[in-house]
Amino acid sequence: MFKNLFASLQKVGKALMLPVSVLPVAGILLGVGAANFSWLPDIVSQVMAQAGGSVFGQMPLLFAVGVALGFTNNDGVAGLAAIVGYGIMAATLGVMAQVMGVDKIDTGVLGGILTGGIAAWAFNKFFRIQLPDYLGFFAGKRFVPIMTGFCAIALALVLSVVWQPVGAGIAAFSDWAAHQNPTVAFGIYGIIERSLIPFGLHHVWNVPFFFEAGSCVNAAGEARTGILTCYLEANEATRLAGNGFGQLAGGYMFKMFGLPAAAIAIWHCAKPENKAKVGGIMISAALTSFLTGITEPIEFSFMFVAPILYVIHAFLAGSAYVLTNLLGMVHGTSFSHGFIDFVVLSANSQKLWLFPVMGIIYAIIYYVVFRVVITKLDLKTPGREDEDTSAAVTGSESEMAQELVTAFGGKDNITNLDACITRLRVSVADVNKVDQDRLKKLGAAGVVVAGSGVQAIFGTKSDNLKSDMDEWIRSH
Repeated sequence: MFKNLFASLQKVGKALMLPVSVLPVAGILLGVGAANFSWLPDIVSQVMAQAGGSVFGQMPLLFAVGVALGFTNNDGVAGLAAIVGYGIMAATLGVMAQVMGVDKIDTGVLGGILTGGIAAWAFNKFFRIQLPDYLGFFAGKRFVPIMTGFCAIALALVLSVVWQPVGAGIAAFSDWAAHQNPTVAFGIYGIIERSLIPFGLHHVWNVPFFFEAGSCVNAAGEARTGILTCYLEANEATRLAGNGFGQLAGGYMFKMFGLPAAAIAIWHCAKPENKAKVGGIMISAALTSFLTGITEPIEFSFMFVAPILYVIHAFLAGSAYVLTNLLGMVHGTSFSHGFIDFVVLSANSQKLWLFPVMGIIYAIIYYVVFRVVITKLDLKTPGREDEDTSAAVTGSESEMAQELVTAFGGKDNITNLDACITRLRVSVADVNKVDQDRLKKLGAAGVVVAGSGVQAIFGTKSDNLKSDMDEWIRSH
């Protein structure tokens, strides 16, 4: 049961990544546009701000499409059904709001996620349905949007009844996390978010904090929810009430400073004969973390060989959110706390000068803690292994794809192939046929197995590797 639940949650996490993946470009557009830089013409600023804001204004719809695609192997009909379903649900809720005597029933991203789930269910259930000849035009996949539409009406009717207590609970959580006690809320968030990284479930945990915690009104008078959105869009009045909506600022402490310092400590602790090789890997991973906020290449280098270090890292990450909230440090993010976000989204920040100061302190803490723990406990971090490890296998894209397919037990063993930003997500018929050591020799920073699901962490090249594997499987 746990394995099935875990596999389902992994699918949810992967599905939620699709709408989140559009946030970097939207955040850059909105951040630069709203900054009103003197060197940028007003008309250009307005276009950029409106373009970026339009994406954040449609997050529920994007989540509907993302969830539908995530559970149907990216079938476009499911995405279309989700759009139809969300439009019908929203319209029905508008009518029911009048019946219930309320201004509106706003289900936010949760409504989008539920609609996407219905569209995915309808697709998987009915995409091969047979109808009488006189209704043959509506058979198969063409039936899916129709069924989704009717189900969306039913969903809206149910939500119109239950949403008031549910919405009140979400509003209470939102107020507690963003206004009443953000220090505790985001301290807990930071520890758990890092703890879920090994399982690829952190995307599920992020959604309520990113898109539900905190509410604001933008310059156009439109209501918005979520720390990510409000940091970029809130007008001055609601920005003051929401403490600047910078409660996620702590991520910059360990992604730009702490983990890169940990990578350097791992490098310095390597055996002399391995320092050159480990140094190249760790410096590359440190730069990736610093610039983009993508931390998996560093974290998976010690996560499994030295779990104690990862536990320490998770608590240090949580402490970073506590510290930045206590000190009133305000900053936002569009995707992950890297230098690019730090610069582009700095217009609405507060106490910007304090970030490098506290960041350097965190870098020192990470370096000292990692170096002391590694040496005192003789942890087998990269470069300290008892036996020499083989060099990573290299080759052409086709050769690499073939090697990966073989490592996953062959094409007949692969039942589903997917990828997120940093990892291949593969479902297999027989997990015992998966060669984890081979995957690591092919460049995987780590391998996570749960039930029939296997995750291989290849960093930002994962999606391209997935495409190469898919192409190889189709042609052989």
